Amino acid sequence: MIPSIALLAALAAGTPSVSTGTYRYTASIDGQQAGASSITVARDDSSTTIDESASGSLAGTAFVGKAKLVLGSDLAPLHYDGDYDIGGQRSSATASLTSTSATISTSATGNKPQPVDLDTHSTHFVVIEPGLLSGLFALPAQMDAWKDAGITVIAPAFGQARAIAPDAPGGAAARPADVPSGDVALTFSSAPSFTIWYDPATFVPDEIVVPSQNAIVTRVHT
Repeated sequence: MIPSIALLAALAAGTPSVSTGTYRYTASIDGQQAGASSITVARDDSSTTIDESASGSLAGTAFVGKAKLVLGSDLAPLHYDGDYDIGGQRSSATASLTSTSATISTSATGNKPQPVDLDTHSTHFVVIEPGLLSGLFALPAQMDAWKDAGITVIAPAFGQARAIAPDAPGGAAARPADVPSGDVALTFSSAPSFTIWYDPATFVPDEIVVPSQNAIVTRVHT
């Protein structure tokens, strides 16, 4: 019995999870303030929920977005709900996912379900909605849990999916001056390339850099 308990404890200790709490971020493009986002992480015995509230400007147009991303015990996404207001135009998108398939619905297409299959070179789905942070926030813990395997990224509002994989560790760009010295980098070179600098103890991102867009998302420490 004792060895079994010890094994279960070791397995539990080795399972990555995003630290619960509320985290705030600001975004800049070309050095100019472009938006802000608040992320709240809650967890129970079977799932992790990431709630986001964001606001800012997209190409000079005011943007407000809300998202809820629910992850299973293995950090794979189970459900996504997003509501957006861009220049006074309201829209919404949802995604329901299993380990091998997903269904996307958007208000722009009359909420007609759109099936998406997992790419043959991927082991899991992830949900990353352009302009929002919740999916990127979850990536460091997901990649650690899945041993940096290939993934199929779904962008629900756009009805799009594509397969990407992280770069090998150690090939990241130079550490930004404002990133804590203990942070490690998660880089994807697929267009558009991006790097997430995160705390390996909590898997919470401190900075996200998108070089092609000259965009930086920075955690606000309070």
